[in-house]
Amino acid sequence: MGSSVVRLLSILAGSLLCSALIAHAFGCDSFRSGSEPLNKSDEVSISALHRRMQAAYPDLASGRFVSLADFEAPEQAAMFRTVGADGSEGDRPQPSLSLMCRRAETGSSSLEALLSGSADRLVLEGRPSDEPALPRDWREYSLLLISIHGPPDGAVVEFSVLSGERTPIRWTRTLAVSSGWTLFRFDLATIGDTIDLSDVRTLTWRTPFARAPVALHLDDLILADNARYLLGEKAGPDELYVFTRGERIHVGVSTRFELAFADGLIVAWKDPGGENLAEIGGLGPWPVPLPADWSVRPGVPVVCDDPDLFTSWGSRVATSQRVVEASSFRVVLEGRRRFVDTPATQPADTPGDDSEPGHTWQYVIYPCGRVHVRVTSTAAGTGWGTPRVGYVVSLNGRQNFQRVHPPAADARGEPVSFVLAARRRARQADLLWTWPRTSGLGRQRELFGQTGRRWAVLVGDITAADVVETAHLLRLWPPDGDTALEGERCAADYQNPVCLAPTAGRLVTNVPGDFDRDGYNESEGCYELALAGDVLRFDFDPGPSMRCDPIFRIHETAGRSCRVYARGRMVRALGRDANNNLLFHLGRLVSSPANIEVHAIPRSVRGPHEHDLPVAAVASRVHRDR
Repeated sequence: MGSSVVRLLSILAGSLLCSALIAHAFGCDSFRSGSEPLNKSDEVSISALHRRMQAAYPDLASGRFVSLADFEAPEQAAMFRTVGADGSEGDRPQPSLSLMCRRAETGSSSLEALLSGSADRLVLEGRPSDEPALPRDWREYSLLLISIHGPPDGAVVEFSVLSGERTPIRWTRTLAVSSGWTLFRFDLATIGDTIDLSDVRTLTWRTPFARAPVALHLDDLILADNARYLLGEKAGPDELYVFTRGERIHVGVSTRFELAFADGLIVAWKDPGGENLAEIGGLGPWPVPLPADWSVRPGVPVVCDDPDLFTSWGSRVATSQRVVEASSFRVVLEGRRRFVDTPATQPADTPGDDSEPGHTWQYVIYPCGRVHVRVTSTAAGTGWGTPRVGYVVSLNGRQNFQRVHPPAADARGEPVSFVLAARRRARQADLLWTWPRTSGLGRQRELFGQTGRRWAVLVGDITAADVVETAHLLRLWPPDGDTALEGERCAADYQNPVCLAPTAGRLVTNVPGDFDRDGYNESEGCYELALAGDVLRFDFDPGPSMRCDPIFRIHETAGRSCRVYARGRMVRALGRDANNNLLFHLGRLVSSPANIEVHAIPRSVRGPHEHDLPVAAVASRVHRDR
């Protein structure tokens, strides 16, 4: 797991080496050649700046950060230039320190820059100099923080980060800067999907829609590593871990897979080799509007990555994500996208309730490599604009994925529907995607990105309605499940769950996510049962094929100590969900019948094996403009 998070240099007050680094970034007079020692007053001053910034910005709590500019030293203004479209300064007024506008929590001044028109740019460059300058290598950090003070009516600011010298690559975002101070947090992993973080050259700010001069104020440009474990900091080879870094939430098992979530979507899927197998815009499943004849006319265009796809739902997007449940048994996350109509100079509202137009993803992740996804789309009366709805899963087109087609139907009935994206080399991770038999999905089409970076599969189709809800299974592990037979076996296990008939206790068929009300929750990948008093008894008969890691949830067990027996032996693979209900599984592969009993016992006789597993939760919110 140590390879999953880059270990950073801790900036500790009192350390001369780290103080020199901070002094360089802060522009303190004591830093010149890097070989001169700091005197005691310099150390005290740097320590005070360090503590003041930590108190103002929660992302700096770990102490692993470096300030690019705090604008407490006059020479820092010289790091910035105001230029025109041709890159020249001309007779434009150049940035200077302002004592009248400042973030009082962190200092006494800010940078003031006057942009006289939409072509003017405020530039911070990493040019070689004996004076403080922009450091080029940002790979040790996960977050860029910038505080911007907008004019009374607010402003739309285009912010860019460029890397490379001969062939620059640009990452750009449009920011809604409201009146007063606004803190912007930029995830460096997301920026690094576009540019080279080892060679950052320039930061620029521009007001593209300005019709009059705009005075911008900047303060506290900071690079930070805010990595924090929620689960499994010392996880073993087959155990789940969860940590947050930058704006992302990472979930994985070091020997199997790692998923990174941003803006409510899976934006990275890595196998032990470390390559991102997902398309950087999001793995999916992503809901898309479809024309009525998309599946019968190959020439009908299907768009799945147009930022204006849901313009009728709202002109701007507010996103959030949170960890609902985290234990060694499983991890549950929720991602939300809400479409809102707000002026461009105002930040999008925090996502509200499900009555607003938008999409919600619930991800249930098990260490065996199964990811169950429930997607709920709410048009909220605005309509989809098309009569049908489908779903897209997008992969990295440069990782040599190929679609393995399901076997043809035989005399026994319809074929099992699934998408198997396989790579032919041994031990390379493959992806199986399937859905419940009754979902109405099944028709498929491959989609290719123009740059070759995306290879996607579209499945459909469902009638467009005010609320569209589906369940999906993504199987990420084990590798080498790359034949039609393997895909069919795994998909059939999901689509045809075992029919349970408890002799004591009962099936629970009204749990959200169990779409056909049969006691198997397609959205969470578990059988739902409840005790009768203190006992539950049922037989689990896998039938003619093996069952992969069957999982059971026992309701009405919150706060009750339980013991589970299968074939007369105690089951020790136990967990608890977010509501403290009992979870257990039988094993990786089950091919023979098993008699299962669950007994609720008094806490006074609780065994050392039976305990409530910790459940952690964290929320991450970020707003994105189109």
